[in-house]
Amino acid sequence: MNSDGPKADKTCRYCAERIPAAAKLCPRCRQWLTFLSFRNPLIYFLFIAGPMLAIMGLLFYRGEQFLNPPPYYSDFKGSLQILKSNMNWVESSDGALLFVTGILTNQSQVVWKEPEFECRFFNPKGELIDAATRSSYFTILPGADSAFRVSVKPAVRSNDYASFRISIGNARNGRSVF
Repeated sequence: MNSDGPKADKTCRYCAERIPAAAKLCPRCRQWLTFLSFRNPLIYFLFIAGPMLAIMGLLFYRGEQFLNPPPYYSDFKGSLQILKSNMNWVESSDGALLFVTGILTNQSQVVWKEPEFECRFFNPKGELIDAATRSSYFTILPGADSAFRVSVKPAVRSNDYASFRISIGNARNGRSVF
């Protein structure tokens, strides 16, 4: 023992064990004992959880402007046009698949991405027998053309498909963040 007296101890506020007074980290529960520690719940909230919640709140409140800023495709309906399209049948290991292929053109000055194709299929009598909506993951620049392919799992026999119509239902502004 030292002549200065017994070594000074303190109690850990997390595990209630006796530890050396100069300890900044409890050797038993491994919690930081200083106030300015990221393990301190108040500091954690102020510097990590608080800003994250603020960013999430801002995205929730103003998210549409970040995810799909103006101009919107609904204001430019018809700016994406399908120049030509074909309907093709392909036999795969999963059965028959119907592919609609064609050329898409952008007649606006806006960059559009992820166009959404709306396909309607008709029997020889002209009755609607199947419909599908598919998004694609490409970007089309102003004044440019792009090839596309939409795959559809048919709902009825292939002999019942006589004609089809395809159009663009929606697209996202190319300036969107995500």
